[in-house]
Amino acid sequence: MKKAFSIGSLIIFIIGLVFYFLTLSGKDTFLLPAVITAVVGFLSGLFGEKTIPRKIGLFGNGLLLVVGLLLPFVVTTFFWNKP
Repeated sequence: MKKAFSIGSLIIFIIGLVFYFLTLSGKDTFLLPAVITAVVGFLSGLFGEKTIPRKIGLFGNGLLLVVGLLLPFVVTTFFWNKP
């Protein structure tokens, strides 16, 4: 069961990466599914077996969360504070 979580995390990372590329190409409706898949992939990676797919899934999904949630929050809060 743990191996399925780690491989699932890697697969969900690839799906989330595709959603982010679609978002960057101009289709803004894919941003929410990209963030949701990154959260699900990160959580499934936490419960997975300690293998290479788990590490790739955790790092990739974590990077997607930083780029999709944390970076825009920091930019809009601290740098882009005037309308």
